[in-house]
Amino acid sequence: MKKGFTLVELMIVVTILGILAAIVLPEFQGHAAESRESAIKSSLHTVRCQVELYKMQHNGLNPGYWGTLAISGTNLTNQFIGTSKINGTSTSAKTPSGDYLFGPYLMQMPQNPFNNLSSILVVGGSVTDFSTVTDDATGWLYQRETGIFKINKSGTDSSGVSYVSY
Repeated sequence: MKKGFTLVELMIVVTILGILAAIVLPEFQGHAAESRESAIKSSLHTVRCQVELYKMQHNGLNPGYWGTLAISGTNLTNQFIGTSKINGTSTSAKTPSGDYLFGPYLMQMPQNPFNNLSSILVVGGSVTDFSTVTDDATGWLYQRETGIFKINKSGTDSSGVSYVSY
């Protein structure tokens, strides 16, 4: 007599494994989303703290300005990851020297974990509802007039909260 499993026994085992997988896989997928949400909140907290430090060290001037002149793009990024003067003029140098005594505030701009972008879209001062400018085309949204820094991500998290409201 040969020993082994019958086809029926194998089908029962495969069915049980399929049921277990169907129960467990959604749990793992939920943890991945929660991990991204946690990373977003951590990055936002870090950048917002650094915006406040920048403002304190530059006599109330938010990042995004050289004196009264509004800036964006590379110059704005340099204010975060480079060094700057008291009036907001910045350089990409990482070591404070000469008149460039302040910063860097971040080692690098954080990446948005949903699109892996670290670019910043500067939002106008008249915008009060950031969901109207969210387009997922950059990593972050920044309003220099108010110093508000948000994620550029449409949709809602696992709790139904809008990402842009973080």
